[in-house]
Amino acid sequence: MKKHLKLLILYFKRIFILSLNRKKQDMIAWKQLKQLHADSGWKSGIYESEKQIVTSFDIGNTEAVKFGYSIENREFHCRLNIVENYLVEMTTDLFILAAHFNNLLNKGKVEIDVADRIVSYNYRCDLLVPLLYSGEFFDRMLMHHSTSKDIYWAFTKLINDNEEPAIIIADLLNKIKGEEIK
Repeated sequence: MKKHLKLLILYFKRIFILSLNRKKQDMIAWKQLKQLHADSGWKSGIYESEKQIVTSFDIGNTEAVKFGYSIENREFHCRLNIVENYLVEMTTDLFILAAHFNNLLNKGKVEIDVADRIVSYNYRCDLLVPLLYSGEFFDRMLMHHSTSKDIYWAFTKLINDNEEPAIIIADLLNKIKGEEIK
């Protein structure tokens, strides 16, 4: 009986959230995202006016980078700047590597801002899914972080080792295939 009551309460909660206007849904999602960061104990910078949270997570062997999370235009955004201030001579190879990733990625997109010379990995999802289902913000952040590691590794190989984009992607696919076999 208790289980049925909990399911009924959850059902009505979801209906209530769906009945709210977009602004109120954004406010609830923003509150949930801030609560996730507060409960986790992550060191985060919270920027209320932009509805953005910046958190540092490890991504390489010894590297911590800043991930950005925000609620904007009815979407949950995850962002990581993979490369900042790259050499202009590397632009073509960066675009080739980004195109390889964008052909492989199911979720998210590697984007290049030529004006600011930034390569970023961005993931966006409709706000309703994480808003309605407990744990979805965390799951989406985890997926973004996991994929970011591979993208960061690949672009680091390109910039530091001057490896060819096609070889980097082949090495990455072999690395992933090896992890799946184990």
